[in-house]
Amino acid sequence: QQREHTLRLLEASYRNLPCASDGRRKRKYVPRNPYVHLDTRGKTAYPLQPTRNYEAPEMFEKYDLDTLFFIFYYQQGSYQQHLAAKELKKMSWRYHTKYLTWFQRHEEPRQTAVNFERGAYVYFDHDSGWCQRIKNDFAFEYQYLEDDPM
Repeated sequence: QQREHTLRLLEASYRNLPCASDGRRKRKYVPRNPYVHLDTRGKTAYPLQPTRNYEAPEMFEKYDLDTLFFIFYYQQGSYQQHLAAKELKKMSWRYHTKYLTWFQRHEEPRQTAVNFERGAYVYFDHDSGWCQRIKNDFAFEYQYLEDDPM
């Protein structure tokens, strides 16, 4: 009887396995209005394809912070995302793999330990405000630090 109960529980658990789509959704940009605007001569008013320079690493050195964050969050899985992350790391931003956002020290840490540091951090709020916010007394655990060499 105990074994049958265990088997029923295992079957129920198997039927409710999470799907790949249950995870965090990819943030690919899809225009709300894919209308192509034409100018008075009947030509498109803006480029429909990215420029070749969009893949040149030296171009990413010229982009401002908002542009780099936009590329990172809306060009996921692309070479451009890699280049944006590389440039953000050059600017002392650190990616937190638990919160999936970028942090930068606001001041020197008040406490430093083997596995974390505590202090004030600036973080990029991409979900609710698309802005930088300050998190005082934040413990940045090193285990969540994305430290992939670029």
